[in-house]
Amino acid sequence: MSLTMIDLHTHILPDWDDGARSEAEARHMVEIAFQDGIKTIGLTPHIFRLTKHSDNFGLLESRFEAWAKAPLACPMNFVRGAEVYVRHDLALLLEASPSLRVNGGSYFFLELPGEYPVAGLKDLLFEVMLGGFTPILSHPERCLVFRERPGLLYDLVTMGALVQVTSMSLEGEFGSAVQKAALEFLKLDLVHIIASDAHDGRWRVPRLSGGVERAAQVVGWEKAEAMVTVVPEAIINDQGLPDLWAPRPPR
Repeated sequence: MSLTMIDLHTHILPDWDDGARSEAEARHMVEIAFQDGIKTIGLTPHIFRLTKHSDNFGLLESRFEAWAKAPLACPMNFVRGAEVYVRHDLALLLEASPSLRVNGGSYFFLELPGEYPVAGLKDLLFEVMLGGFTPILSHPERCLVFRERPGLLYDLVTMGALVQVTSMSLEGEFGSAVQKAALEFLKLDLVHIIASDAHDGRWRVPRLSGGVERAAQVVGWEKAEAMVTVVPEAIINDQGLPDLWAPRPPR
């Protein structure tokens, strides 16, 4: 694939969470991404879950700065952000901590529990959006509540939330139930971004091309390519999204 892509959600920042364990592995992941046609990578480490360093924001800042100086074998642009695990004080945290938001703008990745619903989620996200922030729901196809209640995802999207699906989900690497949900969300125009959610250099690698090709079979090339080009670019630049989506409620 000759497309120049943006992978906005990765765990490449080394030795912070359950992603890259070392700088060497992180460099290897960057090389994999570059070979796949990715030229910009979002560094979105876990916050409030799976971190090794007690969510120390000062330490995280120093990790970002150290990575910016790391030697790389291929040219790559990096954008800072985080994958923020849901909590009741989200609006206050986002206001106080620009580093939790993609490139310091108004968009941020929100992680929800995989196996159970969050009480008062709509009210929480309404408060967040009222504060001027836009949540990007990380991989809802891997969340049981959305697979069982796709209408809830539709409600959140119509409120203003964005949705990111994982490239490997579209290719069936997380199982048939997850793939079925990801494809169904695509058909309903509930997906805005495809990202790798890469965690290592062996299985969960930073590749997008296969997922884009699978998405194109469902929504066409214009939308599929937009999910790894113009949409993540608009998010990085804190701009509005192109008018390509008209979400439909599930049956």
